[in-house]
Amino acid sequence: MKPIIEEFKTFCGFLLQDAPEDYKPWLFRLAPHSKVPATEFGSWKAERNRLTINEAVEWMKKGGNIGIAGMKDDSLVNVDLDGENVNKDVLKPTLTVRSRSRTGIHGFYFTENKGDIPNIPTDDDGEVRCRGQYVVCAGSYVPTDPETVPTEYRSTAGFYTVEDKQPPAWITFNDLPELFRKQFEKRQQAKAPKPREWNPKIASGHHSALFDITAEDVVLREVGAKSPTDRWGSIFHDSKTEANMSIKDGLLHCWRHNVSHNGLQALTVLSGYMTCLEAGSPHLGQGHSKIIGDNGAIFHAWLYAKRHGYIPLDDPIPLHAMHYIAEKHGLYKPKRGELLPAPIYDQVLKIAEEEY
Repeated sequence: MKPIIEEFKTFCGFLLQDAPEDYKPWLFRLAPHSKVPATEFGSWKAERNRLTINEAVEWMKKGGNIGIAGMKDDSLVNVDLDGENVNKDVLKPTLTVRSRSRTGIHGFYFTENKGDIPNIPTDDDGEVRCRGQYVVCAGSYVPTDPETVPTEYRSTAGFYTVEDKQPPAWITFNDLPELFRKQFEKRQQAKAPKPREWNPKIASGHHSALFDITAEDVVLREVGAKSPTDRWGSIFHDSKTEANMSIKDGLLHCWRHNVSHNGLQALTVLSGYMTCLEAGSPHLGQGHSKIIGDNGAIFHAWLYAKRHGYIPLDDPIPLHAMHYIAEKHGLYKPKRGELLPAPIYDQVLKIAEEEY
């Protein structure tokens, strides 16, 4: 089966019909027949991997799928209803897409209050995704066993299709379905851990101390000392069992996603730049972490570490982080490992000091 390009174009037409003037959808490549980003291009959050609608169509012509994300600086909010008890009636009427299972629903909205609407995960009922999280775009196809799909939808099993053909509605936090608002309130009311004593780590050489942060350091800073026999609730996402994370052989293991993290990977997730699944190294060597070759991961991990006291405020910015800033701000496109030209170097340092 191939993606349905006309379905994708229909979705984009409604998405942009009454969109804010400055809104440009964050579209990016997913692998063919998959919900996973196309790994050969690096992180989907890198600006260079953001697609125009025409570029997305060209990718679909090759059999690829398309993802769409709500980012912290845009107005898009996606409400992803999932699980066995999906009830679309809880959604404020808006542009919706039916997922490949033919039971899940993605509701697309715009908001003027992005700062008031967080990402809200649940264990079984879906998620609110609006800051650096994505869903699969209409028109995409992911193989799905028709026997698992309600009878009336079996002819379209695996496809993502536009359901409610109308422009996105505008919402506030209070317009979110009650189940998500309650979940967020539950998380807010959870007892906050006592602050841990921590002295910023000083670099052991002429480099950023970021690269000296270990997984054990992250565990000590976030949850307190843990032994290899302990399991606890994830520091990255909600957990029903409160027993899906452990530390062993110097790595932080997530048993929900079956991945491991070193210190840098863990800080990348905590920064919000990547998810646990994206940044983690799959167990049994079945794949690679997506932080490999991604300068943005280094930058955001460094920034998080600096802002949260892992490293000193005057810690030197890593070269890869400088490359990220140079490219993000349109100053220069460096080659891997290249030292920045002096004028660019000075501009990057100024931006880092003034903005970050």
